[in-house]
Amino acid sequence: MKLFYFSIFCLVLLSDNCYAQSCNCDHTINGLSTTAVNQVYNTSYNYSPGDTFCIMSDTLAGLRFVGFEGTIDSPLVIINCGGQVVVKENMYSGIELKLCKYIELSGSGVPGLEYGFNVIQTGNGLMGVGLSAFDTDIEVHHIDIENTGFAGIMAKTDPDCNDSTTWRSSGYVFRNLHVHHNYIHNTGGEGMYIGYTGGYKVISNKVCNGNYVFGHWFEGVNIHHNILENTGWDGIQVSLARQDCKIHHNTFTDWGTANVTWQNFMMSLGGGVYEIYNNFGYNTPGNPGIGLQLISGQSGSIFYNNVIINPGGHAMFLHSRHEFDDASSGYYVLNNTIINPAGSGVFYNPRITQSLDSNLIFFDQDDVPFICRNNLIANPGSDYGSGPIWKDEAECFYDFNAKNTRDSQLVNIHHNISTRDLDTIGITDSLNNDYSPLDLNSALYNTGFDVSVFNVNTDINDVLRPQGLFYDIGAWEFMTMSNTIFTQEEELPVVYPNPFEDYIFIDKSGRYQKVELIDLLGQIVYTGNAIVNNRIDLSHLVPGVYLLNFYNIKHNLSQTFMLLKK
Repeated sequence: MKLFYFSIFCLVLLSDNCYAQSCNCDHTINGLSTTAVNQVYNTSYNYSPGDTFCIMSDTLAGLRFVGFEGTIDSPLVIINCGGQVVVKENMYSGIELKLCKYIELSGSGVPGLEYGFNVIQTGNGLMGVGLSAFDTDIEVHHIDIENTGFAGIMAKTDPDCNDSTTWRSSGYVFRNLHVHHNYIHNTGGEGMYIGYTGGYKVISNKVCNGNYVFGHWFEGVNIHHNILENTGWDGIQVSLARQDCKIHHNTFTDWGTANVTWQNFMMSLGGGVYEIYNNFGYNTPGNPGIGLQLISGQSGSIFYNNVIINPGGHAMFLHSRHEFDDASSGYYVLNNTIINPAGSGVFYNPRITQSLDSNLIFFDQDDVPFICRNNLIANPGSDYGSGPIWKDEAECFYDFNAKNTRDSQLVNIHHNISTRDLDTIGITDSLNNDYSPLDLNSALYNTGFDVSVFNVNTDINDVLRPQGLFYDIGAWEFMTMSNTIFTQEEELPVVYPNPFEDYIFIDKSGRYQKVELIDLLGQIVYTGNAIVNNRIDLSHLVPGVYLLNFYNIKHNLSQTFMLLKK
């Protein structure tokens, strides 16, 4: 009964304390100003790792958190409570963390409210969310950021000549930055600005006492499921991510709207190794935003299942200004869909322009493989065929800095579709930006190359590849109605004969994604597509008992059969 009376009391009074109870708050941050930036210091609270700090629903001036620290297993949580927290700041950044470690900044405090924090204004040249002053191990999610003076989210500590601890040589590394499920729009600068861009290895634009000074590294960057619209500068800019940087499942619409030269990319990446996949970018025709650039990226950087539509320049521009750290592994461009680039589809330049070894300056790293497979590139704006140069129609799609580079890489560029007539290849709905295979007769269907060796096993919608006998070309894998729609009333698969000698047959397998045969030692002896491989040759197996597992489209184990080989 106490709980009942307490609930009635809360419903009647709607007190902050009642909301705090429902939000599981360990600390409620009270007394916040609506007119002056709010400085929140760790010394004001007696807290433990894993505690939750609640900010009650209100319209507030900027929020600055200083010195808070959780642990790797028990981060501190800063969350909205009771409704949306609106931040309107006219002089400083909207929300800022300084000297913070193991923090989760979350706008998921109210069920059903997608963005619990809404930064609607910042000072000139400042950020919606700023992560600076030696922050590390930070997660930011479910925040709506708009109308910023500069970047939507910025994460970096710039090198300062008066503070050598800010230099890369000091050893500080920003680890484990996780940014996801945010809505960033109408920014003055970048949607996201991650890392210092003034220098990578050899030359820096920061000079202290006559010496180059470099920005700190990032390790562990995961940026995903964000929506970025109408960013004045780059959609996402990331630099100096030397280890485990993934940017995926983000949606971009109209980037680089301020038309600032070299600051208008869908994504601008540099000085690290990157895995870029399952991103969708649409640029309104006539908007100046260019596609994706990678400057001084290191060996193994990979781009797959990305869609880039109407970029105002090259769709992908890749320039390794420094030596590759591994000459056996360069860049990988796989299963991307590129439509109507104003320049070329993919431009590749492995020429060294900065090196500690002066003998390597202007050396083309043509022996490092540049792998391009299963890409669809349509209607490039480049038109080399009409000019008296070594480049021709093929270079409008895959472009190179030098003829010798092109000639050395042709062996690595295959199983792609390059076209100036999309109507002939069989796409689903170009009016709605769906360039997936239309049907089994599409030129994209079953004409790709097996790129599973590069760990590309799904498409842009996380559908398992391949659905047919072979990979499809482009970001989408074609799915028939039989493997996308099924009901619980459908019959179980039929497997026969059992016992079997050399072959088994599978009927009514439409609701299953794949099959897997396991022996009694738990070893996988066969795996295949349940839709296509309804006749399976198992003649190589020794007599005995086996388990045949069926997996559904979500990759979950759905059915198991016991089989006997005679």
